[in-house]
Amino acid sequence: MLWLLPLLAGAQQIPPVQVEGFFLKDSVELGQSVKYVLLSRHSPTAEVVFPDTAVQFSSFELVRKEFYPTRTSKGISTDSTIYTLRTFQLQPVQTLQLSAQLFYNGDTLQLQTQPDSVYLIQHVAAIPEDELPLRATTKLLPVAEQFNYLYWGMGAIAAAILVGGIWVLFGQSINTRYKLYVLQKDQAQFQYRFQISKERFRRLKTLDHLERATTLWKNYLTRLEDTEINSFTTKEITTYYEEDERVSNSLKVCDRAIYGNIISDDETEVTDSLSQLADFAAYRYILIRDSLRNVASPR
Repeated sequence: MLWLLPLLAGAQQIPPVQVEGFFLKDSVELGQSVKYVLLSRHSPTAEVVFPDTAVQFSSFELVRKEFYPTRTSKGISTDSTIYTLRTFQLQPVQTLQLSAQLFYNGDTLQLQTQPDSVYLIQHVAAIPEDELPLRATTKLLPVAEQFNYLYWGMGAIAAAILVGGIWVLFGQSINTRYKLYVLQKDQAQFQYRFQISKERFRRLKTLDHLERATTLWKNYLTRLEDTEINSFTTKEITTYYEEDERVSNSLKVCDRAIYGNIISDDETEVTDSLSQLADFAAYRYILIRDSLRNVASPR
């Protein structure tokens, strides 16, 4: 009896613990969430641990767990945890029983709850014994197209970065090539139209075609030099081109014929003057073209 006294004394020191578990609903649908409450009322000196997410919940799957701090009132502590569960099993009645653990003097005691059940709501009362008919084809429903702003925005940003990089690296070269292309195109068009006016003057000997040829020449040099040469007088044009004899002599011959209504007996003088003006325009085109090329590729 003396040997049994310590064991009896230890048994009397086990704190009282009450564990209770129950569902908040008595029925559930397949795959629908249902909440299960686990409560423990015990002495403040007791250490009770509830099941964690690694525990098997019978036919249920754990969705999440919500635990609440211990509350002590009038010498009784209350722990509570709410487990959100769902089931995909087809049993009409599904039961759950959990166990908590009490740690006492280095030992672990299992505390079982009373089983609690829920009823499965079945929307299909019975399945026909024969095989269910399967559809060979399924009609597709039309889906409205949506504009993918994200991909288009990323594409626009990438394109802008690409174009910007190309422009930084090759922008000056591209701009120069474009200017050279425009200069060459204008030169070809001018020479073509100027030769037509010169030939018509040579055949018809009318001042209208002579005036048209000189106007073409002035307008072309205006675009080529980027200067309002078509608004200059003959003297101002001669001064601008540093008294170039080809310009001064040719324009004087053309002005005398146009404004004085005087055409030399030898019309070749006017025709030669027009040829010199065309040659001078080609000369100025070559100078400006070469200057652009030198700027694009400095040595």
